[in-house]
Formats: sequence, structure tokens, C-alpha cells
Amino acid sequence: MVKDLFVPCLEQSVLYRRAAGYFTSFGLGLAARGIASLASRNGSMRLVASPHLEPADVEALRAATEHREDILRSIASRNMTEIEDALLKDRLNGLAWLAASGCLEIRLALRLDEDGRIARGLFHEKTGIFSDDEGGHVAFSGSSNETAGGLVENFESVDVFRSWHDPDGRVAQKIEDFDALWENTTPGLHVIDFTSAGCELLECFRDHKRPPPGLMQTIVREKARNCHFGPPPGFDLRAYQGDAIRAWSRAGGAGILAMATGTGKTFTALVLASKVAEKNKPLVLIVVCPFLNLCKQWIREMAAFGLRALPCFEGKDQWQPKFEEGYQRLGLGLLSVHAIVTTNKTFQSEAFQTCLRPHVQGGGRHHHLLIADEVHNLGAKAVSEVLPDGIKLRLGLSATPERHMDPEGTAAVLSYFGNIIYEFGIQQAIAQGNLCRYRYHPHLVQLTPDEAAAYAEITGKLGPLLAGSDKNPELGQTAMNLLIKRARLLASADNKIEVLDQVLRSLPAKPTKAIFYCGDGRTTDKVSDEEVRQIQAVARLLGERHGLRVRNFTYRESPAEREEILRDLGSGFLDAVVAIRCLDEGIDLPDLRMGFLLASSTNPRQFVQRRGRLLRKSEGKNFAEIYDFVIAPPDLGGDIDDASFNVERSLVQRELKRIEEFCNTADNGPEAQLKLQEIRKAYNFLATAES
Repeated sequence: MVKDLFVPCLEQSVLYRRAAGYFTSFGLGLAARGIASLASRNGSMRLVASPHLEPADVEALRAATEHREDILRSIASRNMTEIEDALLKDRLNGLAWLAASGCLEIRLALRLDEDGRIARGLFHEKTGIFSDDEGGHVAFSGSSNETAGGLVENFESVDVFRSWHDPDGRVAQKIEDFDALWENTTPGLHVIDFTSAGCELLECFRDHKRPPPGLMQTIVREKARNCHFGPPPGFDLRAYQGDAIRAWSRAGGAGILAMATGTGKTFTALVLASKVAEKNKPLVLIVVCPFLNLCKQWIREMAAFGLRALPCFEGKDQWQPKFEEGYQRLGLGLLSVHAIVTTNKTFQSEAFQTCLRPHVQGGGRHHHLLIADEVHNLGAKAVSEVLPDGIKLRLGLSATPERHMDPEGTAAVLSYFGNIIYEFGIQQAIAQGNLCRYRYHPHLVQLTPDEAAAYAEITGKLGPLLAGSDKNPELGQTAMNLLIKRARLLASADNKIEVLDQVLRSLPAKPTKAIFYCGDGRTTDKVSDEEVRQIQAVARLLGERHGLRVRNFTYRESPAEREEILRDLGSGFLDAVVAIRCLDEGIDLPDLRMGFLLASSTNPRQFVQRRGRLLRKSEGKNFAEIYDFVIAPPDLGGDIDDASFNVERSLVQRELKRIEEFCNTADNGPEAQLKLQEIRKAYNFLATAES
């Protein structure tokens, strides 16, 4: 059991969650099976157990309104008996060293009666969950009795489940159950923190002359982490990344790097931060990201640089004590860099600001560096208002720092983070071989007669409304509503599904490593003829007509499901993902080979991010293929007035600008441009294009 299950899983794990039953020397020996292997991943363990309560213990706990931990310490110490078995001694030695290294958290579960009072009896569930740093999980349940015979001599049987092949969702359920237990939300139980007392009790099992090799390496790494924060071995800074760092330094430690998606903004920022840490000790490094998946990506990259970052994006009870503890360790000289990663949402929350504010007011006692990934997102008024003036070292990252149609928001970003001090565009990145080349295939899609009629009606109303919007704000809002309606009509046009079907049939091989971007509107499902959301229609077409293994990637999927989807796409278990907007920013998917754009806004940020996502380099990837489904504007007839025609011409021009941007850096750009001649001719753009 140890050799075939525990050691292999723990060698890949960064977190081991274990519900062990009894808090006894024998029971802890069961929980500690293979535990030394966890150290090789710098891993941590969360252990939930239950003490054996005598009637007098129950009465004492019921009577105590405070200091229950002291009572439980006394109770638990009775069960920490001397042991003779060498195997159990070795396991408990490993667990004690894990506790001594600060990588073990312990909580005790007490049973409650129907009236909510502490009762005798054991929390007797025995489960475990191994989790790696890629979002993979292995869960098991069942074990022998916690006795010496059960641990060493008996035949054992456990049920084991893996997250990457779990159609019934058993792993997710076990994680949910354990997390509920850990957070004291399981009915019928009262769970309290026992880490400090539990680690003290384990100390008697620690053999100071015989630390397990894996755990000793962890302790050495923990100490090294406090004195070295820098690039991993073998990492070479590219010339343009060095130029970007020097530009930030010359600007006085503030500014924005406008670097194309896929050119290594994260690594550039971490090298920059490591150089800041060399001269500014101690340092608090705060990284703010718009999405949870992006936060986790930063945490993984920071680990490669020798930093164990504090994730601040779950319930505040999970991160708030560690937030303050990090500052305390800085003050005591036990830590040189306190790294924090948080979402935009948590960053602007009162809980986070309350924790941060005292440390940065008046400059604070420590140096702070704030890094904002996808910095354009911080131009929203609610976020920009909480950006701390006390932090002087500021770095913004974005391929497109300007906020679309929001000059005030853009000004707010530039005012706080500083000007754009370095630019490295997609054309430079492709030319220098930092991004892969690509071919671009625009496909014109005709509106149905009903859609064309609705389109003409919207266009006819827009001209007069926009012309009078300067004098009447209500007209401007009405025009905006019509523009949104027009955009949704184009994004979810029925014939896009038919043209997509034709394109897929024409390909020499079925798509793999592909992403399909959809709109959030509704369309007609070509498989069932029902009206459904476009993302559902596309997923069904791909799965049922073309035999592709696909999953949706939207806000509806949980963070754990998103991690699983990305992992399955990377491994080849999935052929494609079907997304709306959730993969627009930041997520690193270097092996993507094909992109199908069924819906795109005219916001430059969106298509720049999506293209950059497809151009990241990976082994064996020479080209990316981008398929763009473009609506051919219908003939509006001779009755349309000049104002409406000019409005329509302006809107079409924006769409053409997006397409021409794709063509300009594509290997087959001139060929792709020819497909748009019909649209240019209809709207008098040919002269402009030729010139």
C-alpha cells in the first residue's frame, strides 16, 4: 500500500489532505504512511483526526467556554503512548519532522449531539486526497483499523479515484467534503485548530539525529528560499526582456510594459522583482490578477523562482492570518520576501484593504512592489479608487494597456502605474522567433433573410440617434442598446454553424489542440434544429457530427473544473475547448494549434489576446491556424439615408481593421485580404486599402 499508492502520489503532491480517524500514536502512524515523500514537492499536509473522549472529558469540554485547546491537549497526550514497532516509529518521526518544518496543519473533529453539544464517539471517516501543482487530484477512502496489526500485518483495501477520469465527480465531492470539514461546516461535527498543540505532542517522536532525507531537503530549501529569490537554473533572459527591465528602472520604478501576449511578461516581471528584492529588503511583493486561473499560474511561476506565494482569493479566514504572519516573519528576519497573489476582486475588498492599509500608510516599514497583470482591468473606478498611494514601486503588464472606449479609465491606469515605458509588439515577436508564425483564414458568412431584415432595421434607427446623442444623453443610451443588439445578432448568426461545419469537413484532419470562441447569444442548433445558446450548438456539432472530444470553458465551470479542462486539453485527452470570454486573458496554453473565432468584438484587446494565445511557442509547433467567421453585411437597399449609411460604414470599418490586423502579420496575409474585396467595394474602402 505504501509503495504502490502513498509514495508515488506523495512524490507528485504539493498538498495532502487526510482525515485519519483516531488522534493516537497508532492512528497518526497510519496518516504518516509515505509522508517523507511529500517533502520532495515542498508539500504541506492538512490532517483531521478525533480524540478518544471519556465521560469526564465530555463534561469538561461542555463546561469550557474558552481554552478548549488546552483541555484537548491534555486528552490527546494520554493517547500518545510509547510504541515499539520500528515501522511506526519511522513514520511518526517523518510526521514530526514535517510538523517541525511548518508544513503540517492539524484540526480535531468532535462529535455533536442533536442539541449541538459535544458528545462521545469518534469522527471515524478515513479518506485522503493528494493534489499536485497542475490541478490534478487522487482521492482514496477506506483503510484498516488504526491498530499495530492493522497498520503492519493486515491485508488492506481502499477505493481510489483520479480527477482526470472521474465521470461521476467523486473526487470533486471528496474535496468538497474535506474542505467543509476543514472549515467547520460539516453538520454534526465541531472542528477546531489543533496545529500548535498537535505539533508539540508530535515532537516527542522526532529523532533529531535521523531526519528523513526528503524532509531535510525541504528544510534546506525553506532556508534557501529566504536568502535567494531568482530565476531557476538554466533560465536565460531574452534581450528584449532585459531592455524592458532597464526601461522600468530608468523610469524610477514605475511604468507599464506593453508586451505581446506570449512574450514572457510573467518571467520578465519576476526577474525584475528579484532584482528589486536584492536592493530593497525586506520586500512585500503583491501580484494582482483579474482571474483565479491566472493567479494560480503566477503562483506556479513564482515557485520556480524560489517563492512560496500566499494565495489571497478564497475565504478571508484562509489567508488573513497568514497575511499578517508574513509581515511578522519579515520583521523578525525570518523572511526576506513576503509574496502575495490576489484577484482584482479580493484586492479591492474591504478585508484585503484593511489588512494592507496599516502596512503601506506613510510608506510603511517595509518595501512594497505592486505588479498588476492585465493592468487595463484596474482602470475601473471601483478598483482604481483603492490603489494604495503608499506603494511607490509599481509595475503594470498588458499587451493592450489602453481601455477600449474608456479614456478616463485609461488615464486612471496611467496616472497610478505610470506611462507605457516599453513596447514589444506581435510583429517584432514573430520576426525574432519569440512567437510562432500563423496562417489566417477569414470566411464570409451571410445573414438569413430574417436576420438581414432585423439588421437593416437597427441600422436605419442608428443614424439619427447617434447624430443627436451629443445634445440628448437618452438618445445616446438608446443607440448603445441598439449597438449591443446589433453585435449580438452578428455574433450568433445562424449560418455561422453551417459555415463552421463546412470548414471542418474541408480540413485534411480533425482539429486537435483547438479552441472555439463563441458569442453569448442564441442560435439554431444544426443537429437538433432547436434554438440554443451558440456555445451549446457548437459543442454538439463538434461532438456529434465530427467526433471531437470537447468541453465548454465558461464562467459556469468551477475553478477545479477549469484546471481539469486545461490539463486534459494539454495532455491531448480533449481535442478542443469551446469558450466564450474566459480564455481571453493571461492563461498559458502554449500547445494550442488552431483557433476558430465565431464571435469577436471590435475591442482590440480581445483579438490581440486571442491571437497571442494561439502563437505561444511549444515543441513541435511550427504554425498556428486561425479561422475567422466574418459576417458579410447585407444589401441595405436604396432607401437608407446618408447618416445611417455612414454609421454602418464606420462600424464595418472597425471590423475590417480587426481583420486587416490579422492579415498584416499572417504568412498568407495577401491571400486572406482578397476574401474581403466584396465588403470593401460595397462600402467604398478599396481606394483606402490600395493606397
